[in-house]
Amino acid sequence: MKNFFYALGVVLLVSVLFMSCASTPKVSSFNIDVQYDSETPAVTLEIRPSWSSNLLYGGGFSGFACTFTNDTDKTVRVVWDQSSLNYNGNSYVPFLEGQKYINAQEPMSPAAISKNSTISKNVFSSNQPYYESGKYGGWRMRPITSTSVELVFCIKTESGEEFIAATVSAVMEQK
Repeated sequence: MKNFFYALGVVLLVSVLFMSCASTPKVSSFNIDVQYDSETPAVTLEIRPSWSSNLLYGGGFSGFACTFTNDTDKTVRVVWDQSSLNYNGNSYVPFLEGQKYINAQEPMSPAAISKNSTISKNVFSSNQPYYESGKYGGWRMRPITSTSVELVFCIKTESGEEFIAATVSAVMEQK
C-alpha cells in the first residue's frame, strides 16, 4: 500500500511538470533594434539573445552575446560602469561572463578594443545572479523575466563618448 501511494505521488508530480512545460510560452523570434547616437559610430554592435524557460522563475532572457567591432583606427573602450540593462522599470549594471558572482553589483573595468578589431562578451543583468543555500546550493542565474530589454553601452573614444542603445524584444509563439 505504501508503494502504491509513492508511485501515485511520482505520477502526479511528473504530470504537473509536463503540464507546466506545455503551458510555458515559447519564443518564435527576436526583434533587435540598435540605435547609435552618432551618424558615424566608432563601434558597431551585434547582439544574439538567448531565452530560457525555468520552472521556478518562468521564461525570460538568459543573456546576450554582444560583439563590438571598432570601426576606427584608434583604440576605443566599452565603459561598463556607464552602461546598463533596463527592464521592468529598473536599471541594472551589466554582469559579464567570467565576473565573480559575488561582485555582480560592481561594474567591470572598461574593455579596450584596438583599432579595426572585435571583442565578444556575454552580457547579463546584475539582477540575475543569486545564491541558493543548502546541500546543493551555490551561485545560480535566474532569467530576466521580461519580453523586452534595453541594453545601453557607453563607448569612449579619443574625441568623447558615444552611446549605443539596443532594444531586444521576444516575439512569442501564437497558439
